[in-house]
Amino acid sequence: MSGDDNEDEQTERVRNQGKEDGLFRACMDEIRSSHTTGQALRTATLAAGLLSDKYCYAELLGQFYVATAALEKRIDELLTKDSCGDDEKSLLLVAKVKKLGYSFTSAYEADLQALLGREWKGIITSWTTEPAKQYVQRLESANDVECVAAAFILHGPLVIGGGAMLKPKVERAFGENATNVFEDVIGTARGGRSSRRREFIDLYDSLLENDVDANYRFEETVAKCGQFMKLNNQMMVSVRKKPWWMKYVAASSVAIASAIAWRIIATTTESSTIRNASLNVAN
Repeated sequence: MSGDDNEDEQTERVRNQGKEDGLFRACMDEIRSSHTTGQALRTATLAAGLLSDKYCYAELLGQFYVATAALEKRIDELLTKDSCGDDEKSLLLVAKVKKLGYSFTSAYEADLQALLGREWKGIITSWTTEPAKQYVQRLESANDVECVAAAFILHGPLVIGGGAMLKPKVERAFGENATNVFEDVIGTARGGRSSRRREFIDLYDSLLENDVDANYRFEETVAKCGQFMKLNNQMMVSVRKKPWWMKYVAASSVAIASAIAWRIIATTTESSTIRNASLNVAN
């Protein structure tokens, strides 16, 4: 069985932990095809050398950093708006998501500094791709439902997905200082992985309880999850860095191709010479 098959099965098991007809399952079903594409893209980037070159890893990490930072900033803005009273703020869906206690912005920043040094902010600004810029622009003005959906897409993979499994690979490649983003989703934090996953799933399944606009918000949240998942994938395919060793592979390929070409030419010339010599002898 391939790794993709195992990951698909694991994703399905996680999906089935949500309530039947609940929001968590509906969101997982909405992103199913895009999530499968995302898994394939992640596999491809790893195969292409993502963890063999810190600049490749930092570039991709940077795309998710700018999107996550925009999301978490927008959530804080919604919860501190002067136009909202305390009672109104407590009714916001993002207030419930915020209570989960996850915030990855500072951890992303620590990782990027470990990878790129003190000038990391300017580097990431120059590396930010168009899909990431569009993602940020959308999140900067996101409403309550959109923030809930974006948290499902940007926080979810770390909390309930493969974040814990990716951490040791990143640590082996770039050192412990580049793994801060995984700290809240590994080991016994929050009661361990199964407890963290259960908490996240239950939060989304109970999010719209006693909500007068539950049906509308349910459909909107599901639809926005699908849209943000597609933006995730667009960010992944927009990165431009190639591993440091790629130029040597390219040079080797050229050298091998040249050697083969010269061998063909030499063989053709030799055959022609022998044929002409044979004709001269015959004459």
